[in-house]
Amino acid sequence: MSKYSIFFSSMTLLIVFFVSYWLNNEVKKELEVSQKKITNNPDYFLKNFTSRQTNEKGEVNFSLEAELMNFYSYNDESTLKKPKFVKYENEKKVFDMISNSGIIYDKGEKIKMLGGVEMLKHETKDKKIMKLLSEEIILLPNKDVLLTDKKVKIIQEPNIEVDGIGLNYNKKQGIIKIMKDVKVQYVK
Repeated sequence: MSKYSIFFSSMTLLIVFFVSYWLNNEVKKELEVSQKKITNNPDYFLKNFTSRQTNEKGEVNFSLEAELMNFYSYNDESTLKKPKFVKYENEKKVFDMISNSGIIYDKGEKIKMLGGVEMLKHETKDKKIMKLLSEEIILLPNKDVLLTDKKVKIIQEPNIEVDGIGLNYNKKQGIIKIMKDVKVQYVK
């Protein structure tokens, strides 16, 4: 073998080695950057957040407020501090729901109210005020559905209390289902 062929082969190997080394470092840097994007830090936050959905006539269907909203793009969820959900019909409040915290997910189709959830269904011509208490309620606002698998307490004024575990309330069908361990107390 000649000196030139050994030199040329060695230089080619050195070039391949340096290019491989450089590519390896670039791939590692890119991986670190993409891993840093997945953190517990929100992508953005809003203080005193308010959102309203209206119908085709411009009337408010519902509103959602919170002291603080944090949005996380890696799981497409927003967390809420002290949320308040208000449902409207014919420009009148149907019910208010408050809790300690909440989560908006499934592109806004589901809202989970967490910790000390209290719902107040306003009085109508036919029915008095109704309260619903639980530790967790899932709202499907566009379908008028409330769900939970936790303990619930319903207080229908003036004198009915219902306790149980699990709830499926479908407003469009007008049906409230309590899943198990139902106890009703009626006071005259």
